[in-house]
Amino acid sequence: MDAFQAIEIWIVLGLAGALFVLLTLITRRRLPALRRELATLLEMGLLFLPAIPAYLWLWPNVQGDSLLFANLATYVYVLAGTLFIGLRRWSWEEMGVNNRGLWVCLLSGVLLISGRVLVVLAVDWGLPLQPLSMPRILADLGFYLLLVGPVEELLFRGLVYRALLDWRGLRWAIWGSSLVFVLWHIFGKGALVGAAMLLYGLIFALMRWRAGGILWAALVHGGMDIASLWLLPDGNAPALAQPQIPQPGLLLLGLALIAAAPLYLWLVHPRLARHRF
Repeated sequence: MDAFQAIEIWIVLGLAGALFVLLTLITRRRLPALRRELATLLEMGLLFLPAIPAYLWLWPNVQGDSLLFANLATYVYVLAGTLFIGLRRWSWEEMGVNNRGLWVCLLSGVLLISGRVLVVLAVDWGLPLQPLSMPRILADLGFYLLLVGPVEELLFRGLVYRALLDWRGLRWAIWGSSLVFVLWHIFGKGALVGAAMLLYGLIFALMRWRAGGILWAALVHGGMDIASLWLLPDGNAPALAQPQIPQPGLLLLGLALIAAAPLYLWLVHPRLARHRF
C-alpha cells in the first residue's frame, strides 16, 4: 500500500466523520424533543451514510495491504461513532460493557464455534487454504479479538440492543439488533450469507440477554471469525469455487451444534439457572 492510498482512506473517513457530527448537531437542533432511543437510531443511520459510497467506490478498489488498512480504519471510525452516540445517553454498564455471563457465553460459544468449524471442514471448497505464518496469526488475533469482536458487539448488542430494548422491549431488541447485524454483513454476499448472519445475530442477541453483558460475547465473536478465516480459502464467499460436500454427516453434526446454541440460550439456560444451588 502506498502512502497516497493511506492518506486517501483517512481523508475519506475524516470527511465521513465530520459529516456525521455535523448532521447529528443539525438533527439535535431540529428535533430537540425526540426521545433518546429514536434519536440514537437516527444518528446510527447518519453514522452509516458513508457506507453507500464505500460499497460503490472504496471496497471494489482496494486489496492486499490497502484492504487491511481500510478495514482497520473503518472499525476505528465505527467505534468512535458508537461511543459518541451511546455514551451521551447510557453508561458503559447499560450498554453491556461488564464481565457478567462468562459461563453462559463460554458454553454457547463452544457450541457455536465447534459447529461452524465442523461445517467448514465438511465442505470441499475447491481452493487451497491461505498459508499461515506467525506474523499473520498474531495480526489476526489482535484484529479480531481486540477490534472486530468488541466493536461489533458494542455496536449491535450494546448500542442497538439498548436503544430497542428501552424503546420497544426485549423482542424488538433481539430481532432488531439481529436484522441490523445482517445489513452490516450481507452486501454483495447473497441470501445464504444473509440467512447465516441472521442466525448468528440471533445467537449473539440471546447471549447478550442471558449473560447481561457483551465482553465475553465479544471474545466468542472474534474467535468464531478467526476460525472461519483460517479454515476457509477466502473470507469472501462468492469468490469460492463450487463447493462439494464429501462428508454430509460432519456437516449435519456441525449444523446441529450451531442450532443447539440458541436452543440452549433460549430454553435450557433458564432451567439450569433455576435449579442452581
